[in-house]
Amino acid sequence: MKVDLVLKNARIVDHAGEFRGGVAIANGRIVAVGDDSALPLADRTIDLGGKVLMPGLIDPHCHLGVNYDYDDDMRTETAAAARGGVTTILLYIRNMEGSYIPFYANRRERGEANAMVDFGFHFGIQREEHVGEIAEIARVTGVQSFKCHMGYEPGNPIGIVSSTDAWIYGAMREAAKLPHGVVSVHCENTELVQLLKKEMMATGRQDLAAYTESRPVFVEEEAIARIIRLAELTGCPLYIVHTTAAKGPQMAAEARARGVDVTIETCPHYLTRTAYDPDLDATAKISPPLRDREQLEGLWRGVLNGTVGTIGTDHVPFQKNGGDLWKEKPGVVSFPWELALMLHFGVHERGMSLPRLVELNSYNPARQFGLYPRKGAIAAGSDADLVVVDLEEEREVTHDGKGTCLYEGWRLRGWPVMTISRGRIVFEDGEIDASQIGRGRCVTVPADGLGRR
Repeated sequence: MKVDLVLKNARIVDHAGEFRGGVAIANGRIVAVGDDSALPLADRTIDLGGKVLMPGLIDPHCHLGVNYDYDDDMRTETAAAARGGVTTILLYIRNMEGSYIPFYANRRERGEANAMVDFGFHFGIQREEHVGEIAEIARVTGVQSFKCHMGYEPGNPIGIVSSTDAWIYGAMREAAKLPHGVVSVHCENTELVQLLKKEMMATGRQDLAAYTESRPVFVEEEAIARIIRLAELTGCPLYIVHTTAAKGPQMAAEARARGVDVTIETCPHYLTRTAYDPDLDATAKISPPLRDREQLEGLWRGVLNGTVGTIGTDHVPFQKNGGDLWKEKPGVVSFPWELALMLHFGVHERGMSLPRLVELNSYNPARQFGLYPRKGAIAAGSDADLVVVDLEEEREVTHDGKGTCLYEGWRLRGWPVMTISRGRIVFEDGEIDASQIGRGRCVTVPADGLGRR
């Protein structure tokens, strides 16, 4: 048998360990994994020279089509994702009016016409009616992941509607009935945020730390405790997004010991930046906010000890106003640098193992959202979604695309040098293959009624 592509002489790493060898790829799938000598002939064979070969990253948390046109974002940002070794992105997406069913069909069709890598959806609960539609949405679209927002006061710069506890509890009751149902929650006490923001605004402060101090870490900790309790009562799997609180992973671990299904996600910016970094201003506003060094180091403890489950970028391209802190849109972009940041600050500086990195970036998100073993694995039958990493390459972060980058000029050690999406090389030798635009496919699809294909 002759296959499409063979990658040999690799240091193959998955969540369970590593070994030397290679993989064979045909028709977009991995067909063999093992010793180089046992691999079949191929149309193209690449000697990786001992570089690391890992499952492609699954970014479980991003937002596209918010500030810019959705079609354009799906082209530019999935190309940026491919540059960073990301082979699947899951979009948190909101429909402020109408049903999610026609909305899904529209966004899936337009996404598949423009995306370079695979993508899927989580749907936001933005109206009470959305709770009652969960079962039908899951049946027709295959989407079984729903997000509830907290901490967004009325009149916030991006128009998000915060969920009441009743919406969250109702969504959890409905999602718990689904085979792969999960509710994600942005945890901040909305009413406390409203109070404290007004008090901080009255001081006239416009520095980035003023935003952080207007929503201190206890408003997140309180919300985490409350939402874990609702998950415990309903039996619904809970996914806590973009955690900034060092206590968050500990609280989740204690809940898991009681049998609660709860996963903590954090983001690269909370592991690398603080609100008190002197080079940052209002354009570094993020929701929840950057915190201080104590919270940053506490999150790293969770990353290293296994109490943090996943890393999501929360990538969102926004045009920043560069003016009033309180009117600034919160969000930054991270697709191209998340892996390099984790290699530099996690693997090289803190001694994190590569299998643990794969667990955070690929295996855990694939399992959490019903994609494993099609995604997140290097095994026969899995999609050939792979990233090649040069652990020793040093490169400076540069950004010339949309959105705000917090790492411009940083020199990082360890970079993705090749990205393969369903058997096609989409990034190689520092260049994106633009001919691969439109090859991305939606991974949240209906199959046999409820469930994913």
